Amino acid sequence: MKNNKLILSAVFLASLLGIASCGPTSQPTTEPSTEPPSSEPEPFVEDVESRFEEGYDYIEHSKTWKKGKYSYDPSMWYVNDLTEVPLPDPQVYHEDSTYYIVGTSDNGGARYIEMYSTEDFNTYKREGIVYNSSDYQGHWEADNPAVYAPELYCFDGVYYMYYSAVSKADGIRYNSVVKADSVLGPYEPIVTDEVDGLSNPLFVNGKRTALDSSIFVDDDGKMYMYYSIAYNGQYIGGVELKNPYTADWSTYRDLIFPGTISTTSTDKVLEWECYRGNHIVEGPFMIKSNGKYYLTYSANGCWNKYYNVCYAVSDSPLGDYVKPYTEGQIWTNLLMGYPGTNDSESEVYKQWSGFASGTGHHCFFNIGDQVMVGYHAHKNRDWNGGSFTPRYFALDYLYFDEEGVPYINGPSWSPQPLPEAISGYKNIAKGATIRTENVVNAEALTNDYIVNYYNLPGEDQKETQLGNGYSYIELTFDKEYSIAGFAVFNSVFYSKAVFDIKYVDFGNKNACKDLSFLEQAFTFENKQFIFPNSAFTVEFIEGVKSNKVTLCFDLENGGAINEIVVLGY
Repeated sequence: MKNNKLILSAVFLASLLGIASCGPTSQPTTEPSTEPPSSEPEPFVEDVESRFEEGYDYIEHSKTWKKGKYSYDPSMWYVNDLTEVPLPDPQVYHEDSTYYIVGTSDNGGARYIEMYSTEDFNTYKREGIVYNSSDYQGHWEADNPAVYAPELYCFDGVYYMYYSAVSKADGIRYNSVVKADSVLGPYEPIVTDEVDGLSNPLFVNGKRTALDSSIFVDDDGKMYMYYSIAYNGQYIGGVELKNPYTADWSTYRDLIFPGTISTTSTDKVLEWECYRGNHIVEGPFMIKSNGKYYLTYSANGCWNKYYNVCYAVSDSPLGDYVKPYTEGQIWTNLLMGYPGTNDSESEVYKQWSGFASGTGHHCFFNIGDQVMVGYHAHKNRDWNGGSFTPRYFALDYLYFDEEGVPYINGPSWSPQPLPEAISGYKNIAKGATIRTENVVNAEALTNDYIVNYYNLPGEDQKETQLGNGYSYIELTFDKEYSIAGFAVFNSVFYSKAVFDIKYVDFGNKNACKDLSFLEQAFTFENKQFIFPNSAFTVEFIEGVKSNKVTLCFDLENGGAINEIVVLGY
């Protein structure tokens, strides 16, 4: 779970993920300042004259909403509309300016591996089938191999695609790998003097069903594979690799079990990992931060809404692993997704119906200096126990607290700012000087933390609180910028939510007035909470030049907000 004190670390993806990559590395992020200006500030005012012509100089996204979709500038924002990339179990590989996405091919009946690509995460190209075992006579895979969860890596200029498939020899699912000289393939079996990847799967550790393999390279160059094993339930193991296609099985260890606190414990006290008796953990992905190894994974079945992302931590790649837990608390190791319970009548079970469902089997990847999480979600944004629902690719932001613990601002549905490396727009709210009136906890406005869960203790104290009547927030930047748009993330608590902003003033006779929140789209039916990561979002037709922005709220009973993002260049 997200910790109380949250500051984005300087993150270098190559060291965090341990993956050789040609993409750019991270740069340190300047921490925000809340010191008041040295000169005497001007007093806040209750109203400003509207300077913009409505619907012309700026676009308020809430007013473009129609049949579940927004109109927005795709060079500035992205939306997880769950319609573009039908690849569950996704993994993203970045090379040059292109991001390649592979995953289980639901459309193809999981008979082969197909690939999509994008440069902006708004428009996607289907690159086609990059591996099909039926192209190779004498292959080990069954006629209907059920190819699951491919992952793509590049080591020493060679591209390796890891996957699992069913063997025609014994009907058991095994992990294997194919290779190519180009990212787009074609990928072919690996055959050397030592291994025969055409006739046999290359990673076999007894006759146990294996799937969801993921690769991690540590700082010392040692390579590890993590994967899920279906045997008396479903758990996660790890093994060191001698090379990209050979395991050292003498190093193998069982690492993660559903519901238990650690590698060596047996009591299933983490109820949220075993929803309705589903003792399943799968889809592992490793990330290293501040010298700690965070083995992240999905719990529960991929077919139900409680499919989510959890984590355990260790001092070494092959454990022991421990899941953060305090007796009497719940959902303590949840990174993203439904915080599930086994009470089917609870509000928790229904809480994200119509918003997000089945958000799991993830990967982490870099966009510029920002680490992202890619995952799949149910297309219909719900699961009611009926037929299997299609799963589509989505993405959101991953951050780290001051101790290096990862956390995710997601899932999301409302427009989200694209990372700067794609859009060219910098979040200039980071590092701005903040001045407020009738506001508590202003530091939370630019700390990269958005409260996702209304039903966890203490989360309400992590939002920025706005008092009764008029409240003001002023952000002063280090210089004059051209401002392209902004986002104000709402409270997750319905009782504290803000449904209109009186004005957002940029000076120079530029101000937006009476902005509205899209309540009907992002409010749960019993009006107990707001769907997480929902925001007021505005884009300008042309950039507004300013070195300061002031927000004014007029709230009869007070309220709360989360992050403020201002996109400048």
